[in-house]
Amino acid sequence: MTGIICLMMWILCGCMGNTKISIDTSLTVNKNFKGSREMSAVISDSVFKRAFNGDLEELQKVVTEKCPSTMICSAEEVNNGVEITMTLEFASLSDYTNKIGQILGKTPGIYYDASNSIFKSGYMIQENFSSQELFNWLLEALKEEYTEFSDAELGDIFTNGKTQVIYEDETIETSEQIHVEKMDSHTFDTLSVELTMNDDDSYGVLINFIVSKEVYYDMGDKMDDAIKKLAPDGGVYEVNEVDEQRVYTIGFSAYNETTLLSQLNSVLQTKNCEFKVEENGDESDPFRANKVITLYLDGSYFLDFSKDNAELVYKLNAGSEYSFDQCESLTGFLKDYSYDHSDKYTSVYMTVGPSDQVRISLSYAIDIQKIEAYTKITSDTSLDRSMTFKFDSEKAALMGETFENKLRARMDEDMTLDVTDEEGVTSYRVNIHGKSVEELSLKTTKFLDGSANEENLTSMISGGKSKRKMLRTKSYTFEDRINFQQFLGSAAVDEGISYQIDYPSGYTAAFENGSYTDMVTSENTLTCTTKDQILVVSSNGATANVSGVSQLIIWWASLILTIFSLVMNLKHIAGYIRHRQKYLLKTDLSHGRNQVFLTVGTVALVVFLFTSLRMIFRVY
Repeated sequence: MTGIICLMMWILCGCMGNTKISIDTSLTVNKNFKGSREMSAVISDSVFKRAFNGDLEELQKVVTEKCPSTMICSAEEVNNGVEITMTLEFASLSDYTNKIGQILGKTPGIYYDASNSIFKSGYMIQENFSSQELFNWLLEALKEEYTEFSDAELGDIFTNGKTQVIYEDETIETSEQIHVEKMDSHTFDTLSVELTMNDDDSYGVLINFIVSKEVYYDMGDKMDDAIKKLAPDGGVYEVNEVDEQRVYTIGFSAYNETTLLSQLNSVLQTKNCEFKVEENGDESDPFRANKVITLYLDGSYFLDFSKDNAELVYKLNAGSEYSFDQCESLTGFLKDYSYDHSDKYTSVYMTVGPSDQVRISLSYAIDIQKIEAYTKITSDTSLDRSMTFKFDSEKAALMGETFENKLRARMDEDMTLDVTDEEGVTSYRVNIHGKSVEELSLKTTKFLDGSANEENLTSMISGGKSKRKMLRTKSYTFEDRINFQQFLGSAAVDEGISYQIDYPSGYTAAFENGSYTDMVTSENTLTCTTKDQILVVSSNGATANVSGVSQLIIWWASLILTIFSLVMNLKHIAGYIRHRQKYLLKTDLSHGRNQVFLTVGTVALVVFLFTSLRMIFRVY
């Protein structure tokens, strides 16, 4: 493949005579930045014939049909070949920026300053792109129509030629990335703006204007008066001498973004400042959200960016719960940035020149308001569990469907999910049914961890009905371990984890360990709260063994009746022992009282023996 590309480039360069097409540029503007940008590239006659087969109509068709809508494009024959011309007209700086941005496919860096103030007088125009980049669309169009250009790069075909700016009828030669200036100034060396985002969505701002004493002495009291007038009512105004510099500090507070921008524009003597905050959930982690801050501070009234030492510094402070992710320039004038993290703030420092629009990306944890874990013991073969995750509704809105999708991805087919939104709280309740403690343990671990190893379950409920049978009571004993660590990751639970276990109706429940807070016992229900992400609760529930108690009553009753019958039949027993068969022949035992006592005694004895055997073998 590399060989083919080299061959194509050799053919192409041969067609063009080893000469790239030069692009000449003329930017014409007035003080309001209204004007035009004209770019022209002449293709020599020999190159045109070889590379374009000398077909002017075909080239004109390509140029006019593929031309961006923001420009006027043409291809015309001239004395020494064919000239491609592109003209972009604009009414203002913003119009120019938007049109250039559409052609480049990104926000361009364009700085324009026309000043006539006590600090400076003159103009400056600076761009971070060249006309060569604005020809990229043409190269793509040529690739579609001419196979010779299929593997060509922009720099293989075009190069920047002569570039000039005509400002208010004055012509200035400049570099390929336009940079012209004519400024007489008594400006500041550094302008630093520290912006603090408070937890209540208000803002604190400190602006330092730093000037050399030499410049200050040239201006005298004019500089003091000019800066002092900028301080908002109720704000801070200070002046300090630091080494060979004079530092003016203005501070103020703003309760919302609108007030912040209004005061920034007022102090910086501009209308161009920007500040916008956007928040969205992290698609890869439902417990994290992103906060993106777009910031532009216009320091052109106080700084002369034609000077190498002119410095504009942004400092953004956010709460320490934020993590720094990224800082990027949107207009290409970000010189450098750094960040640090303290117990109080996450701070980002940015040095720009000229003024730059920057985007700062921060991230933070979305904490769960509360988790409720509920276990219901119905029988040895029926256990139900629910886990409810509660969020502040605003935070739930940030997550979108990310958290719900995480839950559903971990759920088995027989699990259900209920989502409710009441009184500013969004709740996600997962319902799990198990036919045994082993099944419930496996399902719980699989849900919380995403997978489960049956030999090493991280969440497990063990126990059941007591193996030792008690005549008067029957009981359950359980140890319930629920491990939320892997599920939660770095997320916190503000109000902790609330646990509840219900034993069957009629049971009296009790805790076997008491290390949790808010431990409450109510008949067959136990509740407690913990901040630990691993919850281990040992408990038991007991109730009267109706079968055993009934059996005991019957045993005692049969024993008493047996003894009573023996007493009532004592003379017959003695007579039989003394006279044997003779006594039976002369005594009628099958009628009257004798029959009753004998029958009662026999039945009572049988019942006594039967219940005794059941109790011996613990059948109750």
